[in-house]
Amino acid sequence: MRTILLAFLRRGGMLAAILSLLVFAAGAANAAKPEIDPSYADGKIYYMIGPHVIPNPNPNLLAHAEELYILAYPINKDGTNTGPLQLQNGYQPLCNPCFHPGFNPTWVYHDHVLTGAPGLGKNGTAGGYKAPWKIIILMYSDAAIADPNFTPYTSADDVEAALQDHPEMFQPPLPGFPGLELDTGSVLICPFVAPDA
Repeated sequence: MRTILLAFLRRGGMLAAILSLLVFAAGAANAAKPEIDPSYADGKIYYMIGPHVIPNPNPNLLAHAEELYILAYPINKDGTNTGPLQLQNGYQPLCNPCFHPGFNPTWVYHDHVLTGAPGLGKNGTAGGYKAPWKIIILMYSDAAIADPNFTPYTSADDVEAALQDHPEMFQPPLPGFPGLELDTGSVLICPFVAPDA
């Protein structure tokens, strides 16, 4: 009887060890999931999967990169908020919040706006869909987001037109910064998926 009991405990111990390994492996698989960030392109939402930032890219790579606009909302002015927030009119940023490495905490509530996306056709913005993306930070102005009729820009063409024709929609992304567009000098490489894919 003692031999049978020892064999059972050993087998049970082995089973416990196997179950522990499976639970650990499942946790590791979940921890290794790629980051997924919603992004606008031509008014539709796409998803960046596993974005990879290159902080000091080759100058030629940077020169040929399309814009990826980070449109930050000035709703985390002291940089201490860590939970979901919304504007006065109820709009919630696509990144609500997203804590990207190296980001200023005041930018964590933001939208990504791309020059193109897959599936938008050769005559659409699919031609503007190419990696890498150069990361440009903009911040909406307090007055813009306080307007009850505020709607976010969801295409790069709209962002560029607003910078030209309605610069009052933006404010410097950092105190004392001399302009509205902060070119980070970094590029991003990542695949995109359409919401209906």
